[in-house]
Amino acid sequence: FDRMEKSNIIENMNNRLRSSKKITMLDIANELNVSKTTVSRAISGRGRIGKETREKVLNYIGTLGYTPNNIARGLASSKTYNIGVIIPDNKDGGEAPFFKAALVGITEAAVRQDYDTVLVVVNDDDISGLERLVANRKVDGIVLTRTDSSGKIIPYLKSHNMPFILIGTNKDSDILQIDSNQKAGCETLILNLLEKGVKSIAYLGGVKKHSIENIRYEGFESAFKKKKVAFRKDLVYWNSMPELDAILDDIIEKKVECIACSDDTICIKVMELLRVKKVAVPGKMQVVSFFDSVQLEKNEIPVTALHIDTKELSVKAGNLLIDSINGIKTEKSNLLDCTVLYRDSSR
Repeated sequence: FDRMEKSNIIENMNNRLRSSKKITMLDIANELNVSKTTVSRAISGRGRIGKETREKVLNYIGTLGYTPNNIARGLASSKTYNIGVIIPDNKDGGEAPFFKAALVGITEAAVRQDYDTVLVVVNDDDISGLERLVANRKVDGIVLTRTDSSGKIIPYLKSHNMPFILIGTNKDSDILQIDSNQKAGCETLILNLLEKGVKSIAYLGGVKKHSIENIRYEGFESAFKKKKVAFRKDLVYWNSMPELDAILDDIIEKKVECIACSDDTICIKVMELLRVKKVAVPGKMQVVSFFDSVQLEKNEIPVTALHIDTKELSVKAGNLLIDSINGIKTEKSNLLDCTVLYRDSSR
């Protein structure tokens, strides 16, 4: 179509956009004086349509500042080609490295399949950010990076038929989920200590209501049962961070041989306090962590830890979600192996 016609059409559409801020296939069809079916065929590349007409539609879309392929797919399939990534409002920042690595992995998977990611932070009491995302149809699916202790998110997504995947473990077998086999990994780590003759091991846990904390603890306890070693419940400390100094004094007084930390944040603080208290590691106290990080690896005394490839886990989560969105059948429950990295903090 000639320059004057194009100019008039663009001006008309821009006026409409200023008032509605939304383009539909019907808008494009009306502006170009073609049928909605013609527009759909042009932008989807399917169906019988002349080359000149197709180029006219795609060129017009391009003049509005849109990438033809993206708007074409979105208009033709009613998709946004966005996936939402939900992370918890973790005020203490303890799990920040995990969520950062998870976001990188999910985004990498999305970009490879021409999707974008939208990040939303929610807390246990307020999921309005997620509700707004779903209500406004901003995304085609959701990645949950942790099970919510309130139990609000999963029922909400189910009730709105929103595809989602959980990075974690849930007892509902109908939920698409992926996790590392942390129970088995924690069990292996503790079994190794017990087989070396270590008998008194304290467990320093985080917030018990988080499912991952319970999974790691199950692996810890299971190792004692398998080895048939007496298990001391007085050496289990939940929500340990706020009282960590006093807890360590109690552990030292009880002449405990080893401390098992449920995550790297707790472990880093334990190592700092033991240094202040002049408790030699691993001479007087062995220390291990059920979650690895660069800080533990590069610590003055590198810490033995359970290593989880968070990026691999997250890339696979992104791919599984996009497969689900596209109607590709996937296994509901997916487990990846994790490994124990033995370092200087244990013998």
